[in-house]
This record gives sequence, structure tokens and C-alpha cells, in this order.
Amino acid sequence: MDMTERETVSRRHVLQILTALGVSAPLAAELAAQSAPTVSDEALRGAAALLGGTFDQQRLAVARTALQRNLDQFQVVRDLEIPDDVEPPTIFAPRR
Repeated sequence: MDMTERETVSRRHVLQILTALGVSAPLAAELAAQSAPTVSDEALRGAAALLGGTFDQQRLAVARTALQRNLDQFQVVRDLEIPDDVEPPTIFAPRR
């Protein structure tokens, strides 16, 4: 493998490594949660370049704030603990 390439490490892999080192599961989960992803200006500029556009600094700030809020809301959903005896719904009927 080329030394300039970066390998991505999944959250699952980090938890496996921490568990192998003797770190308890609750502590490992807490440590993994502390490394929650953040949205950077560089990532937003890269996304804009893929779309063939550019963002000024003000638009980057607005987009970063909105995307970070979405990531935080996704994390809240991921952190929900649903018991194993809860069956998945057979019908999805969104209400407004």
C-alpha cells in the first residue's frame, strides 16, 4: 500500500481495538462518542468543488452550522437504546 494513502478506521474497529486492550465497553463507547465527526471548511470546499461551485466564507459558516446540527441530530437517534423485544413496524405512516 502506498504510504500517501490513508486508511479509514470505522467506529466498530476502534471499539474492537479498545476492547482488546482491556477497556470496558461503556468506557469504549464513551471514548468513541467523544470523537464525533465534525464538518470542516475544507470538506465543504471539496464538496463545492465536486459540484462545480464555490462558497464564500459566510455561506461556508451557514452550511457548516446546518450540517453540524444534522450530524448532532443523527447522533441522538443513534444513541437511542431500543430493547430487543421491540418489533420493527410493518407499516410506515408519517404524520404531519
